[in-house]
This record gives sequence, structure tokens and C-alpha cells, in this order.
Amino acid sequence: MYERALTELASKILGEVEGIIGYAPGSLPFHMRPFLCQREEDIACLSFNHFARPNLARYLLTLEMRKKRVAIVVKGCDARTVIVLLKEGQVKRENLYLIGAPCHGMVSVSKLEERFGVLSPPDFVWEADTFTWRGERFAIRDFLEDSCERCAYPNPPWYDALLGEELPKPPVLPGGRDYLGRIKALPLEKRWEFFAQEMEKCIRCYACRNSCPLCYCTECFVDQTRPSWLSQAATRNENLFFHLGRSLHMAGRCTECGACERACPLGIPIGLLPLYVEELIREHFAFEAGMNLDTPAPLLTYRENDPNEFIR
Repeated sequence: MYERALTELASKILGEVEGIIGYAPGSLPFHMRPFLCQREEDIACLSFNHFARPNLARYLLTLEMRKKRVAIVVKGCDARTVIVLLKEGQVKRENLYLIGAPCHGMVSVSKLEERFGVLSPPDFVWEADTFTWRGERFAIRDFLEDSCERCAYPNPPWYDALLGEELPKPPVLPGGRDYLGRIKALPLEKRWEFFAQEMEKCIRCYACRNSCPLCYCTECFVDQTRPSWLSQAATRNENLFFHLGRSLHMAGRCTECGACERACPLGIPIGLLPLYVEELIREHFAFEAGMNLDTPAPLLTYRENDPNEFIR
């Protein structure tokens, strides 16, 4: 998918940028890995398909990349993340060349395994919206990652060059309210118990935090000792404190890329918490993270005449 357009564009711009952050086939089937293309002979390795799951914006924050002008392949959620990083002064616009990739959604390997058992690449033929398995056709949408099922923005909101044509906006509500509906339908006590039971599984490996492209603090609040916010014990209360605290830190910033959920080794639906918070941000502030550079983030601004009507 997009290989021809991607290689042609890469050949054109590689002299203008010092590298292209993109995707290449991984060592395991049905996986793509982040790849830094810096030489002409590297261009042939660049690829993009339904398994280009990593949010590449995270790699812009390395010390080496901050000093260079680089191109980066961005899906809708990735481009929104880059916009948040620009707003927060973590990257410079003049150092970036955004290669937009209209995204049909990333396929979940676990959902494929649940349906087809042991996966063999020769059994599959992939197209944009469908695939065939041993000659039988299936819809891609039935096997998407949860974050992609609820995605409302398949096209990057901002780019310097676009691979292919923009896709029609999917018929889902912004923020995946279909996912939150079953949670919001519960009484408050049941809602709290749902999240408490899920977070009780957490072993506090911090894979969710480490995979998030917007968790870039040099010292996380959970690692501080003066003051110490919580212990290292993976108990229900400590786990809830961590996940609730992280969700609040992401308020008005989360672009719902799903990196945290995909990284969780226990399959905890971590993304539901920030998803809920972002819905509140939309309702109370009419703001959505990463959609443009002009609108200030609500929790990064201050007005003395703020009516504070949400305080009761």
C-alpha cells in the first residue's frame, strides 16, 4: 500500500531532509517496525500496510532527531500527535516534513489469531478494505484494533505531501462514544468498580507510559521521591492512582492513537480512561487535541475572567 508513491517521494526529498522516519517489514510476520531511511539504498525498505501500528511521532523526541530536519510518515492519529508536540514546543516546524498516509485502519493480530488460529502469511492477500484468506474474502473493519474501530480521523489533518487520496470520514461518532456508551450506562459505583477491576490486573510495567508519544517528561510523577506520590506496589489503589493521574496529565492532549493499549501485555483497555477524559474536554471546551495549531489547548491557557462554571 502506497509503496510506489512512498519510494518516489522519498527519492525526491531525501537530499532535502537528513532522514525519513517510516516503516519497514518487521522480523515477525504481520508486524511493521519503525525504520530510519538515510541513504538511497534504504528507500526500497520503506513500506506501509495494515500493520504499520507504531506512532512514529515518538521518535521525533530523541536527541538525535531534534537536531535534524527529517521527514516522517504520519497516519491521522500520528499527525495529530505531531501537532500537539509542536504546540508544546517539543519539535520545530521547520525541522519537519510530514508525509501523510490516509489510513484504512490497523489490523489486530490477536483478532486474526482468534478467528484463523495459527497465521501463515501465504494464506492472506491484502487489499485496502478487504483481504482474502485461503480464497475467502473478509472485511478489514471486522479485524481492526479497537483504537482504529473508533477512529474518526483516517486522514492526517496536516501534511506536506499526501500518499494517495483522502479517505471518506467513517460513520462513527468522534471519540468513539459507542465504546464509552456501555461504560456511561453503568451507575457511578459500577463504573468505578469496572475500572478498578481492570486496573487491578496491572503489573505496573509502565509499557503504556513508555509507548505514549506524549509522555515525554524527564521524570515521571510515579518515579519522584521528593515528594513520593505512590509506592511501587502494584495494588488496586496504587494502580488506579497511576492510571487516573496519567489520564489527567493527558487531558486535552491525547490523540487516541491506541499505543498504550497495544503495549499492555495484559490486554487492559487502558485507552478508555483518556478516551472518556477527551470526551469531557470536547463537551466543556469545544476542543479536540491535534486538529490545528491555532487553537490553544484548554489546560495550557489561563484567563482571570474564566467563569469556572464546571465547578459546583
